[in-house]
Amino acid sequence: MSDESVQIGVAVPAAGLQSYAFQGLDYVHNTPVADRRTAWTVGRGVPLPRGKINDLAALRLVDAAGTAVPLQTRALAQWPDGSIMFAHLTFQCDVANDAPAEFDLRFDGAAPPGPENPVAVEQAEGCTSLDNGVARIEIGTSGDHPRLRLTAGNAAVFDGLLDLWTVDAYGMRFSGTVSEVRVVQSGPITAVVELHGKHCNAAGDVFLDYIVEVRLDAGRADMHLAHTFLNMGEEPDGVAVGEIGLRLSSAGGKVSHVVGQLSSGQSSFPRLCEVPEDVQIDFHQTVARIADVNSLREDTTGYAPYLMDNRDMVYQYLGLRGDGWSAVAVLHEACENHPKRLLATGGDMAFHMWPRDAKLPTLRQGMARRHEATIALLAPDVSALDMHKAFHQWEAPANVSLPFPWFQQCKVMGMEYIMEWLPLRYRHLEANMAATIERAWVPGMFGYGDDPNSGYAVHYATHGLGDHTVWLNNEHDFTAQAATQYWRSNRPKAWLSTRVSAQHQVDVDFVRRSDDPWKVGGIPAHSAGHTTASVYPSHTWTEGLLQYYLTSGDARALEVARSLGRNLCKYVEERIEPLRTESRMFGWALIALNAVAEITQDERCLRCAQTIRDDIAEVVERRGTFDSMGMSYGTGTVLSGLTGLHRITGDKAALELAVTILDWQMTNGRNAVGTTWGDQLEPYDLNLTLPVYAYLWYATGERRFLEEGIDFFRFTGMPVAAGINVRSASKHYRSCIGFLKAAHDVNVLEQMSEPPPVKF
Repeated sequence: MSDESVQIGVAVPAAGLQSYAFQGLDYVHNTPVADRRTAWTVGRGVPLPRGKINDLAALRLVDAAGTAVPLQTRALAQWPDGSIMFAHLTFQCDVANDAPAEFDLRFDGAAPPGPENPVAVEQAEGCTSLDNGVARIEIGTSGDHPRLRLTAGNAAVFDGLLDLWTVDAYGMRFSGTVSEVRVVQSGPITAVVELHGKHCNAAGDVFLDYIVEVRLDAGRADMHLAHTFLNMGEEPDGVAVGEIGLRLSSAGGKVSHVVGQLSSGQSSFPRLCEVPEDVQIDFHQTVARIADVNSLREDTTGYAPYLMDNRDMVYQYLGLRGDGWSAVAVLHEACENHPKRLLATGGDMAFHMWPRDAKLPTLRQGMARRHEATIALLAPDVSALDMHKAFHQWEAPANVSLPFPWFQQCKVMGMEYIMEWLPLRYRHLEANMAATIERAWVPGMFGYGDDPNSGYAVHYATHGLGDHTVWLNNEHDFTAQAATQYWRSNRPKAWLSTRVSAQHQVDVDFVRRSDDPWKVGGIPAHSAGHTTASVYPSHTWTEGLLQYYLTSGDARALEVARSLGRNLCKYVEERIEPLRTESRMFGWALIALNAVAEITQDERCLRCAQTIRDDIAEVVERRGTFDSMGMSYGTGTVLSGLTGLHRITGDKAALELAVTILDWQMTNGRNAVGTTWGDQLEPYDLNLTLPVYAYLWYATGERRFLEEGIDFFRFTGMPVAAGINVRSASKHYRSCIGFLKAAHDVNVLEQMSEPPPVKF
């Protein structure tokens, strides 16, 4: 790594694929087979130093042999001088579980080569096509409803109505109509087209909006679909939904189906079954089940009764074999987002995002949900085993890694103050940090990516607000902590936590429409039904959404973060009194506005951040400090917001204000054991003062801040594993992560990591 290049790695899960040559066909228990991926498409946002790159054409990617590879780039964020802060790279590579791929991103301006089979988008009146010479997708929009034709080579796989449907609680059916077709990316590595429209019945009534994203990659015969339904209706309390789905129409001819049965025979081994019948697979919380187990033609003679209960359990995919083609249909993370259904009838392939009789709660106004699916096209004569392997590959994403010192060198989002991943040096600490972030997520379509909280539920019930499950709504910005952990460690499970929590925020928690103008464009605080509560500054977070956006390139997260910034600006400009009620209102609002201003250069957000700074200054001028009652966690958020404003803009007034507040506390706010923590003897685990001590030491060079921070760190103690829910996890992680580097730099962290001496 240097100023002229940065290393990029690509790896797939190390264990390889499970071996499924069953029933005596060379089956070896627990022996994996190699996971070999060819021309596998990957993408990752990469930070760039300020002032370094003004034109994406300056970026060149070379492999381990020094050969330039095809590269597709787009800018995600810019520095104040107009240079590129983050660029999203899309490329393809050959990678295996035992052979990671390595690349070097260089800044020498040499033009990259084009892919062998580039994908391109063409738009004509009533038709948009994606073509890479291997597969072709044609989307027709000239009629009342969209049509889709998918061909691979000379074989037509699907051809006919792209049936987007919803059903309301009374059984009325609505079909998707198209209002707009957007080309989101035009190749050459990846091309993406979005269809935007509404579900309408024959009378023209509307029931839910939709967005369908269609993607094709260079040289690959795989169609990727992303289906989003949105409630933009008039009903403030939401609507009851009966069914939502997407169906691809058969191109004709007979189609057989491949199903992976989980438990077959007296020994309960898996097996692969190819059946001519139509197939329905239902996805539940932990397992998928086939509706007609008899279609698997299993001889159950002599089976013990308990074996009969498991025969319908199947793997989470459906293989398809038609005239001149084979395919695997995957609805990604279907069990995690249960209930779901795959249904193949007469050659049609349907994805039921909201199955009939799902018994899901009301879809509240402004709420959405996005699901991703893949139709992976394979050779016509491919074996059922190869279909099974393809499914496992699509369910095991490749991980694109970057060295964390590069983030520190680029000085993006404060990473220069975060300690790099040091698991061999600090084994216990890093194990706790990883366990805190790498969540075991609550499953369910509207719960995946969030956690319920029994304490808030009791609070609701005590105040007569009903007996409801209350969700945390990413309290304390868990997404930001997960993203920071991923940036510093490159651990895939940290990315999983980042992705699912961010996507939950974007879809479920974000209020796109409301009769309450103060909820529009915001995310409610911990809430029953995710969006029933109010939106207010002390529970508005943008850092994690922006870090997710900068890593994934998912523009939906950027727009939600921008919207949250606008909501905060509305408070500052029109209704600042609620911010003055408690310190955390100012603190979290300032932290959130800082992040939007840093990544988008939004001048309105910066002005409002400066307004908050000035309001805090007025309080300090009158009182001598901001919170004379003690170092509450709210004061910690204020200090974090002020130092963040200084880091981003060089605002000296913000830095001086933070120093004044902390100086007062260090003089007047000590507890009974002499630690700067007011009159408290137990440190709240979201204190946010530790990162401020470190920042002020680095920013001012005054060692007293370091020494006071070390004293408080010893008082607080080493980080613990706190992964019970996102609230506790984010509190623990955020409290300490900003101080670890300072403690490491002066060897205090190593001293605290040593186990106590053993006494005999």
